[in-house]
Amino acid sequence: MQKAFIFYQHQKIPFEIPPNWKLLTFAQFSDYSIRRNVRELTKNALRKPIHAKALKDSLSPSDKVAIVVEDLTRASPKKLILETLLEEVNAFNIPTESISVIIALGTHRGMTAEELESTFGRELINRYEFLNHDCHATDLMPVARLKTGREVKINRKAYEATFRIGIGSIFPHPMNGFGGGGKIIFPGVADFDAIREHHFKYTFHEGTGLGKIKGNVFYDEVCSISRLAKLDFVINSILDQKDQVYDMVSGDPVSAHLAGIEKSKDIISQRFFRKADLTIITSFPYTEGPQIVKPLIPASMVTKDGGCIILAADCTGNLPDDFIDAFERFQSKYGNNLLRAVLDHFENNRLIMDGGAIDFNMALGFTLALQHRFKIILVSKDIPRVTGERMGFLYADDLEHAFELSESICSPNPEVHIIPSGGVILPVI
Repeated sequence: MQKAFIFYQHQKIPFEIPPNWKLLTFAQFSDYSIRRNVRELTKNALRKPIHAKALKDSLSPSDKVAIVVEDLTRASPKKLILETLLEEVNAFNIPTESISVIIALGTHRGMTAEELESTFGRELINRYEFLNHDCHATDLMPVARLKTGREVKINRKAYEATFRIGIGSIFPHPMNGFGGGGKIIFPGVADFDAIREHHFKYTFHEGTGLGKIKGNVFYDEVCSISRLAKLDFVINSILDQKDQVYDMVSGDPVSAHLAGIEKSKDIISQRFFRKADLTIITSFPYTEGPQIVKPLIPASMVTKDGGCIILAADCTGNLPDDFIDAFERFQSKYGNNLLRAVLDHFENNRLIMDGGAIDFNMALGFTLALQHRFKIILVSKDIPRVTGERMGFLYADDLEHAFELSESICSPNPEVHIIPSGGVILPVI
């Protein structure tokens, strides 16, 4: 037996693979075990902004500042970064009432008062104005148009500010190439209809994909809209494979983002020399709702069409009934034509999960399309068998059971990749 491990529920779980399997790749990352000092990283980044003036040369006491911060679906240490930024901003004698903190929800649910306090601390919450962005608000302000002609509107508070700072994270993203940069504005504080039209138009575009920047029309439009919306400055964390901060960049929303992407590639890229018959991957470090299926995307990049993917998913977050129902309805209605049906919905700007946030619809679209191409076995201690099967997965109670299932659906003596941490990875093949 060949020994390996995966990360599951923040633990290293050892296992053995059958002796007739040929292990092509064990995608183990270097362990950056030294915890970084986030305050110092933030201060250093602010001292050396990339292609932008330092904040001390950009801000004045008369400014109205909007600080746009990513929400709970991102693991960055928001409080530490925000506190460090505000210490610097306060030195410029900007009145507290002229500073607003906007949670960039896109189409996600708002943070509760308890979540805001636990994330940012009572002192910050009491001192500054915090508000959840509402993509359906009636007072959103127009700033641009998509290439399709659709008007793009953003949060009024961000629109009325004289200086806008975005706090985000850089990691591989399935459509934008990488998170961070201009995404904090679009989709972060934009309107639902524009977000839907942009995402549905370009998600399955040839140039769109995980880790892709050059020729990526999804990314290009995000950059264009963030410019037109006058995003002035960003602070972006670079996240490692454990969703911990490795480094930080600040400055121009495009140039700083690109510099951060290069640093990200250095730590999360993994070489795969050819595609495998079977790939074992985990959702780690993701545990929240639609995020847990994201690792299917890098797995699909390194697995032969028609091959098998074993997804070990740790799900302690939100898997709403409407999300599960949407899987079941779509599978029942379209059967063997899942991919064509998904593409038809996206091309015609139609939601798969009616009334659902865009991230749930994206997760549905990607997963259903990949279920058309691959045989996918779900292993989870948190998701019951009946739920996994309603989502269209084959289901296994543990890895050993998954290996037994794979024997009937995968090539004999398969070539195998093992990806112990599948949430933050960029395959290079």
